[in-house]
Amino acid sequence: MTFREWIAELTYPARSTSVVFAMVTFFLLFQLITLASLFGLWLAVAVLPAYFRYLTLVGEARARGVDAAPPGIEYFTLVGNLWTFFPAVLGFLIGFGVYAVADAFGIVAAIVFWVLCAAIYPATIAVLVITHSPAQSINPLAIYRLITLSGNSYWYAPSTGLLPILVPIVFGFLPGWVQTFFYLYLSVALFAVCGAVTRRQNLIEEVDIPDAREPDETVVLARLGKQRTSVLNHAYGLSSRDNRKGGLDHVYKWLRDDPDPAEGWTWFFESMLRWEIKEPALFFAQEYLKRLLADRQQVAAVKLMMRCRMLNEQWKPLPEDREAAIAAARACDNAELASVLERN
Repeated sequence: MTFREWIAELTYPARSTSVVFAMVTFFLLFQLITLASLFGLWLAVAVLPAYFRYLTLVGEARARGVDAAPPGIEYFTLVGNLWTFFPAVLGFLIGFGVYAVADAFGIVAAIVFWVLCAAIYPATIAVLVITHSPAQSINPLAIYRLITLSGNSYWYAPSTGLLPILVPIVFGFLPGWVQTFFYLYLSVALFAVCGAVTRRQNLIEEVDIPDAREPDETVVLARLGKQRTSVLNHAYGLSSRDNRKGGLDHVYKWLRDDPDPAEGWTWFFESMLRWEIKEPALFFAQEYLKRLLADRQQVAAVKLMMRCRMLNEQWKPLPEDREAAIAAARACDNAELASVLERN
């Protein structure tokens, strides 16, 4: 990295429309945190991880030489990409370490400890955006290798990390909210520089990051079973309070997003049959039959109709499905069922 490239990365947050939008968004959220008392504490729990996730992904984008994508709603969840939170964890540990060293050995020792951490922290960020591995980002060998491969370019990153010290000195006369925005800007610039120092050697392309491992099939099925059971229990609760339609609509809504809808319809029908009151299952079966007929699963459709009529001889398909149901019965050589459906 040359001096000109360093300046380019320092000004990158101001030159990127998406980054400016993100900084303004996080700035407003941080201002709300300071004004919202108890609600602000709850908001901070959601915003701080999202902010560090965004910073880490800025570093990864600049390592590739591309613009960082704007933060989405998924940034505010703790699901997926947990490695992006690690800079926040490490920053907290460094802060705690500085306090502990100051308490045990005095302020001078704490300053020395802080300087050492400030020199190495950018390397941990750079290793993290390359490997996506928190363990590797604190591996001394990985840190040493990154610093040696980056050469003198690396030291632009720790230098950027020292710039926030100048904010209260240079901009101390400005209102606090303006200083807060400068801190946000410099934190984005730090992560941009940390990613950029690896770009000339193209280190991010030299490391093979394996695809995320798919969960074991038994784990997936167990998780799906728990989700379906939760939906079924909610539907049962609504049905037991004389809200059968609400309960069934809840199930239909889930089935629209079920990973295996064909198996899902069967699962819910069989489960509802175990309820003491069979009426919801019989109404559910009418919609289930509609699906089977639309998919031309005539054998399954006939079996479903036979089971429902065994439970209640008055059961019949929905009016719009009557002709298709009769045709399915005839196709399966079930003249008796076809005759009953014609009479109804």
